[in-house]
This record gives sequence, C-alpha cells and structure tokens, in this order.
Amino acid sequence: MPIRILAALAALFLAACNPMAQVDGAGEQIARFHADYNKGDAVALYDRTAPEFREVTTGEDMQALVETIAARLGKVESSDRDGINISSDNGQTITVITMASQFEQGEATETFTFLGTGDDMALAGWNVDSPVFAQDLPAETTNEADLANEPEAALAE
Repeated sequence: MPIRILAALAALFLAACNPMAQVDGAGEQIARFHADYNKGDAVALYDRTAPEFREVTTGEDMQALVETIAARLGKVESSDRDGINISSDNGQTITVITMASQFEQGEATETFTFLGTGDDMALAGWNVDSPVFAQDLPAETTNEADLANEPEAALAE
C-alpha cells in the first residue's frame, strides 16, 4: 500500500511541475488574452488576473492601459512565442512567456508572467515593449492632459 501512495504522489508531483503543461496552459491564456484585448474588453482581462496583479492595479488602471496600448499599437495581428522561463520558489510556480507580437501599427515584445499551475494559473504581469512607444503621437490624438496621465505599459511584474 505505501508503494501505491508514493507512486500516486510522484505522479501528482510530476504533473504539477510538467513544464510543457505550464507552457500549454500559458499559451491558452495568452490566446484568450489577445482575443479579449482585440475586443477592447479590459474587464475580461482584469477578471483573469492574479490577486498579486489586482493589489497594484485597479480595473480602471487596466482599462486605461488597454486603451493606451491599443491607441499606439492597434490590435494584435500575430504573436509567436519567443522565450520561456519556468521557476518554482517556495511552492509557487512562476511561468514567464515572451512573445514576439505584430500589432496593426508595429512590432512589440510582450512578456506575460503567470503564477500557479493548471486551472489555478493566473496572470500576474503583462509588459509590452515596442519602438512605437518612442514615436510621437499624431497631433490629433495628442494633448498634454492625456500624456500626463498615460499609464505605464507594465503595471505589475
């Protein structure tokens, strides 16, 4: 009987730390994230974030972030995984996926940070880096009040 228990625990342990399962789970979440981002649905994006994300980012901050990035980059047209980093610290699994993404207005590198495993995996950070952010906004969309309140492209990480 103890051998069966050990075998079951070993199988559970291996399933919980299976790197490919982590990558697949994160990939599914990124696909849903991009679909909701393209719809401008910041509420759906925010609802899937980890408590750690929500501790430093309000729903209004998320809405402003999505609107700002969409104004500069437009919708996501394509995205390819560019890097993976999976680590475990004190029983917490951290999965970082880097995506080379093509938006309507240019290229960007997106970094998604997830906490947890399986169904408990949740977004803890989203960072978008693009040379488009260094370009001036078109005159008709620029006003000093908007620029003074422009949120950072990475709110939690």
